[in-house]
Amino acid sequence: MRQKQFEQNFEKAMALPMPTKTFAKLNVEKEFVSLTIRPGLINKHLTQDQLIALSRLASHGAVKYSADHGFIVSVHQDFLEEALEKLTVVGLYAVNPQPSAVVKCCDFCDGERLEALSITEKFLQEIEQFPLKKRIRIGLNACTSACYNAVRDDIALIYHDGKFDLYAGAIQMGRRANSGELLVKKIDDSKIIQVVYELLQLFERSTFKEFHGFIRKEKLNIQQTLAQLL
Repeated sequence: MRQKQFEQNFEKAMALPMPTKTFAKLNVEKEFVSLTIRPGLINKHLTQDQLIALSRLASHGAVKYSADHGFIVSVHQDFLEEALEKLTVVGLYAVNPQPSAVVKCCDFCDGERLEALSITEKFLQEIEQFPLKKRIRIGLNACTSACYNAVRDDIALIYHDGKFDLYAGAIQMGRRANSGELLVKKIDDSKIIQVVYELLQLFERSTFKEFHGFIRKEKLNIQQTLAQLL
């Protein structure tokens, strides 16, 4: 009986039509905003109220699950403030669409491994949404399992025994996609904010448009500069 239900479920899911309200289709007149939405920077569980809020926002635009552990919510610019209010009420985090540093944390094993929580909170306060010339995705994983694939983000921070390994320069998509390169090992948690801040500033002051190109071409100079902070 259960197998039959799974078969029916599969058939129904496969019969769903192509999406008609994608961001590209909605934004023909350049009047829509696309927001990255997460249930939290650490807590990845959705509540009933959060799911209801997302479903209601879908009626004003579109809601799509992303490859980056979140949702993409497309709403008309005139509805943006009201949408943000609705998201705030239910505790859903909306990333500012302006170019900035965006931090993606793991779930700390659903709260069972919180050794890095205090430094993570400080890091988020000082680095999250730091304005840049383009969006830089920073993945922070609280242990060496790194199951949230931080090394596939522009910058990766892997925590272990009170220190961080820093990777950078991943190519996230396309036929040349690959993980970031190890730049610095065993950065003390008291130094990690300063090190990442300096790396972001180095990129901001450079003439490079792509972060992975900046890391590939300037790796030695970057490592030498960051080493002075340690």
